[in-house]
Amino acid sequence: MARRGYVQLANGFYLNRKVRRLRRTMPSAISAFVIMLSYCGDNLTDGYVDSDTAEFVLDITTQELDALQQAGLTESVDGGYVIHDYLEHNRSRQQVMAKRKRERERYSAASLPAESAQTAGRIETESGQTPEHQNTRTQKKEKEEYSSSFSKETGVKDFGESRECGETDKTLAVEYPNLDLESAWLAFADRHQDETRAIGDWTRLWKGWCQRRANMSGIPPSKRHVHTWKCTHVLEKLGRDEETAQADEKACELADKLNKKEKPWQRT
Repeated sequence: MARRGYVQLANGFYLNRKVRRLRRTMPSAISAFVIMLSYCGDNLTDGYVDSDTAEFVLDITTQELDALQQAGLTESVDGGYVIHDYLEHNRSRQQVMAKRKRERERYSAASLPAESAQTAGRIETESGQTPEHQNTRTQKKEKEEYSSSFSKETGVKDFGESRECGETDKTLAVEYPNLDLESAWLAFADRHQDETRAIGDWTRLWKGWCQRRANMSGIPPSKRHVHTWKCTHVLEKLGRDEETAQADEKACELADKLNKKEKPWQRT
């Protein structure tokens, strides 16, 4: 199964003299080139396709391979072929793997429990930052800085490291527990890697991206369970069943207590 990702095909591809020549001599070689490009991006081969894969997996004919070489779109190397200037337009395997590692670390950090964040705060305090030196900025100053950063345009990488993105991730993880957020983020970041937007715009775009992805995958949003006098949780705690369920004061009070105790978006 192909992994999510993209390879670059320049807007002026149709104007390239090599491509235009192939359109006249062997049009099928152009589709063969695109297939090779897709294979390299999916398997992170840095533009290399071995001979057996080209012939038996991608079903590219010898005539098409020869035509691509003659046009200068591919080069023959030991054991296979290399797409000309592939790494000038696409990221290398090393770059992609490094990016995936950073994204995994980002999601691991975002999923740390609140206790870990509090512990980190205590460590900073115990490292020499005394209470009288903390929180020296006024609330007005913090509000101004936050407002400025929220409206300032930034790239998708910086957005991914922002507090707003972390909060959005937590909300999405609860609302769509079956959605692969890591995969969604990799596709999102790759799609918008050259764009700059305000944090608020990035947040709305990221939410919409995940919601559409969930809808396309048939993943429904999670709904909070509201306890009632006849729900299974109340009945179990009171030792009752559906036949003995009663809307008495005891059952109603217990349901109200459970609803107040649970956090929002509690999954059933």
